[in-house]
Amino acid sequence: MNKVMDNLTKESIFYITPDVKRGIGLEGILPNYHIICTYFDPLIPILRNQGANIFCLNEKIGQKAMSFNNSGRLLDDVLVKDYICRNSKRTPHLLVFKPSIKIDLLCQKEGYVSLVNRAELNDQFEDKINFFCLVKKYFPEFQIPGTVGILEKLKFDALAKQLGLPFVIQFSHGWAGKTTFFITDKRDFIQLVSRFPKTTVKVNKYIDGFTILNNACICDGQVLISPSAIQISNIAELLEKPGVTCGRQWPARYLTDSQQEIISKITKKVGIIMHQTGFKGFFGLDFLIDKRNGHIFLSENNARFTASTPFYTKLELEYSFLPLIYYHLAAFLGKKIPVSYEVESSFVGSQIIFRNPKIDAKLFPNINYGVFQKNGKQLLESNYYPQNLTKEEFIFIRRTQKSTKGEDLELSRIECRGEVLKSENKLKNWIVNLFS
Repeated sequence: MNKVMDNLTKESIFYITPDVKRGIGLEGILPNYHIICTYFDPLIPILRNQGANIFCLNEKIGQKAMSFNNSGRLLDDVLVKDYICRNSKRTPHLLVFKPSIKIDLLCQKEGYVSLVNRAELNDQFEDKINFFCLVKKYFPEFQIPGTVGILEKLKFDALAKQLGLPFVIQFSHGWAGKTTFFITDKRDFIQLVSRFPKTTVKVNKYIDGFTILNNACICDGQVLISPSAIQISNIAELLEKPGVTCGRQWPARYLTDSQQEIISKITKKVGIIMHQTGFKGFFGLDFLIDKRNGHIFLSENNARFTASTPFYTKLELEYSFLPLIYYHLAAFLGKKIPVSYEVESSFVGSQIIFRNPKIDAKLFPNINYGVFQKNGKQLLESNYYPQNLTKEEFIFIRRTQKSTKGEDLELSRIECRGEVLKSENKLKNWIVNLFS
């Protein structure tokens, strides 16, 4: 693996992100890899002690940095441009979590090389309405029943008759379920229409199930696929609001071998369709599994890096796999490497994101970072190597800077090398004991 990784050691690569945790994964592997972030995080000094190159705007200009809440605005800052200039041994190459038109324009203006797909190409697949139409065309047997329309022109009675109650309304874009609305009665519908009358939305039948996600990468025309994970959501201790992502767990329990095979085949076919448009590199799919009959629905395409990418990369390195993010870089840099990705089924690791302030307040008060045993006893280690944890240990990270107000902000998280779910929507006892 090391010889293959050497292909990238000379490139100057900068990950631009408000949250430093988005850029974690390649620090310590690529010597000219830098993370440029907005907000201070308790991980920053720990990662620096481990040799990571990190520029934090919050440390330079204080609270003024709070308004730099997206990668485009951050990249346009004069201090950030100066840091990139001073630390570029060759042409600066940029990574971002979410492509945008502003990022594309800034790269063109400043002479940076973008290592992600253009915003237009990303939107072709990530836009929920675009993807609904793609699924209808290529995967009709795996499409959630529904329709698309402008909110003020949709009729509640007709939707309730067609889809039943509750039904689900989603906007074209949204993060972690922020623009997903569960309509239980006519009053819910009228309130939403009054707020967003001209918005085009996707309306789906509500499926009582759980979400499976995977990571994938298109490199040299091949579609590489990760093991599936189960998405953690609809757990009141993490957030009472339904539909908001609160972490993920590998392996994805509660799936049969047949279901796994179907998910893999769909992912490969989606990747081929994306490749034919010129898309390359990282993407991830979400699948909804109906609890009643096990039917699989293809629900969303994250046509970019996924929220799980940093942690997943750490796990890949522990298992000595060449990580998917490396194939992503090779695809954009035109590096010819052997393309082969086989991951063992024993792949285990979990992240839990706490968004419930009442529960977060009970988790290790006055501690922003720590390595703990499952019984809650804190260990002395002050480093960040989630891949090196034993099955009896976990890492706790509290978010100390909050850019915006909202009921679904990440307040803290736990990362471990074990499983955290007792069932699809219940936490294991050792997790519950930490705050009960």
